[in-house]
Amino acid sequence: MNNKTDRNIAVSILMDVLEAGAYANIALRKGLAESNIDSRSRAFVTDLVNETLRNLIRIDSYLNKFSKTPVVEMKPFIRNLLRVSVCQIKFMDRVPDRAAVNEAVVLVKTHGFENLSGFVNAVLRNVSRDVANEAESPHIAYSYPKWLWDKLCQWLGEEDARKFCVNSHKPPPVIVYANTCKITPGDLAAQFEAEEIDATPLENGFFMLRQTGDITRLPSFKDGLFYVLDPGTKYAVDAMAVEPGQTVLDLCAAPGGKAFAMAIAMKNEGSILACDIHPHRVELINQTRKRLGLSNITTAVKDATVFDPTLAQTADAVLLDVPCTGFGTIRKHPEVKYSRRAQDIAELASLQRKMLAVAAKYVKPGGRLVYCTCTVATEENGDNIEHFLKTHENFNLISAQQIMPQATSDGFYVAVLHADKK
Repeated sequence: MNNKTDRNIAVSILMDVLEAGAYANIALRKGLAESNIDSRSRAFVTDLVNETLRNLIRIDSYLNKFSKTPVVEMKPFIRNLLRVSVCQIKFMDRVPDRAAVNEAVVLVKTHGFENLSGFVNAVLRNVSRDVANEAESPHIAYSYPKWLWDKLCQWLGEEDARKFCVNSHKPPPVIVYANTCKITPGDLAAQFEAEEIDATPLENGFFMLRQTGDITRLPSFKDGLFYVLDPGTKYAVDAMAVEPGQTVLDLCAAPGGKAFAMAIAMKNEGSILACDIHPHRVELINQTRKRLGLSNITTAVKDATVFDPTLAQTADAVLLDVPCTGFGTIRKHPEVKYSRRAQDIAELASLQRKMLAVAAKYVKPGGRLVYCTCTVATEENGDNIEHFLKTHENFNLISAQQIMPQATSDGFYVAVLHADKK
């Protein structure tokens, strides 16, 4: 493994995420595609970037402890090089501390910052020698901004907030869902074995894959026998209670995971209209739909805040998986901790209420509306449902559930609403 090259790639990706605001998964995919490194190095870079993001606030606390220059005042390249180096020293064991320090110094010089090589060397050596076990405040220990830690305690209570942080810190496994319109879970397990894939069957047609590399290269993937899906999404899919032959509307469908699961549950019968406001994301739905061979899904570019009278009271069931703060997905998207602002919560809650009011108009009398988020923010979840029920007396709440992040799934909120028959 060429750690110098790998480290340089990791720093570049972190610059995109932390300095330019890119999504980590997109920056990783782009950075790795441009790097021309082998699979072992790709795995290392991915782990280094994600582990740095998971522990960013703790890492910065180490740097501020041993640097006279605060992290926020450092040059962006130096700041992020130090971050990945501290991550290796404190949170990873693939490279000896001495090598991590030396490689950082080399990179400083090759990037034209030779005058800062002594500074980088001194800071990292002090971090490496530091064995103090000082008590840290929870938000530093779990690497959460103070405002977000305080909100988690408000929403969940401190004990459950700690559990949330621990579960959200765990690296997410690769979990896929069997396309039972094409293959049984048992036969898919046999297919994975034939492809020499380490696949552990989970409940309800899910599989956990290990050491797969690029799954898109697998014949089983190309043949549409499975797709990537978080098990937690099944709460929303099951709440829809769809049946073959029904008319279903998925208003914020991209990238399409729930729509595909509903289509499979409907045995590829009936109709699902999967919508999204972004054309390129609708195209992603179409690409996967074709690969999976699901002919009962059609797509449309549509703004969920704008009422479409042609769809009024046409759907047996409507799924509204709204844009949200995404705190339930921090396992997969650790950058969410740092990119979200406190004011985002109120702004998104207002948007979600508009979408709920529009979505209600598409439900047939006697039909159901399922409201879903991937966050634990009360303002976006229970408060929105309470407001909706006060303003829509023809709907009743059947159930509401907050699903916390687990070892194999993200966190979700799912509320099931029933429209009165008239």
